[in-house]
Amino acid sequence: MGVTGLTIALLYNPAAGSYSAGRLSQLHQALERHGHHVQRFDSRSFAPDGKAAFDVVCIYGGDGTSRLVVEAGVKADIDALYCCFPAGTINLIAREAGYPGDVERFARMLGDRTQHRQHHFGMIGDKAVLCCASIGPDSHVVARVDPGLKKRVGRLAYAVAALRMLIHWPRTALDVTVDGEHHAAEAAFLLKGRAYAGPWSLDTAADLRSDRFRVLLMPRARRVDALRLALFAAFGRRFADRRWLRLSARSIAISAESPVPVQVDGDIVASTPVSVEIARGRLRFL
Repeated sequence: MGVTGLTIALLYNPAAGSYSAGRLSQLHQALERHGHHVQRFDSRSFAPDGKAAFDVVCIYGGDGTSRLVVEAGVKADIDALYCCFPAGTINLIAREAGYPGDVERFARMLGDRTQHRQHHFGMIGDKAVLCCASIGPDSHVVARVDPGLKKRVGRLAYAVAALRMLIHWPRTALDVTVDGEHHAAEAAFLLKGRAYAGPWSLDTAADLRSDRFRVLLMPRARRVDALRLALFAAFGRRFADRRWLRLSARSIAISAESPVPVQVDGDIVASTPVSVEIARGRLRFL
């Protein structure tokens, strides 16, 4: 693929909390200055033809927008490279793949990168799992996030939701089947990438390029356990609990006596019971 002359589908979500029409236009103009042909599409209605002649699908937004675009691409079976300009609340894919947040650097990068990365991803029904999923207190927090507050203050909205949940802390027994083996837990984290909720990590062995999830199961998910997990993510293994179970898997099924929300890449997409599997196809990211 040449340095210039790429045909780029630029996808955006105007309803996203951090959307900026001005910033989107800056990116569009920068890509064209570097010799690329750019067409814009609203990610909410993006329904590409399987034969659409795009070299690159460029996603302007965060992980939620990326998930919507990938789901549309998988449904249409398009053959294109993907990339992400980090313009969302939390940009896990962009962070792990090293995409810069400066429009000029980003546009130059597209021409400079001659090799692509094969990203494996998961599916919950027709919903893609690109970076991570969680079931337990963490997903309850995401379910309680106020969209209006998120639009105004970004990721701080998650902290506000967590503080409000401290009074009535949910604990639900989960039955987790990992590649056919049953486990009991109160919280489950399914990790495709190293980054989680920003610059932190719950498992440095997780890799977007791997054809397996890294699974973290917490047998108890009390307030103190959630605090310990947060300290572990921020400061490392000295805060790890030896009772946490770490596994590698291609298929996970999770059920509970009462429905528990399922968080995927920062959004609630389902509730238990759910089955999660590594998708047969792979994504090619610049």
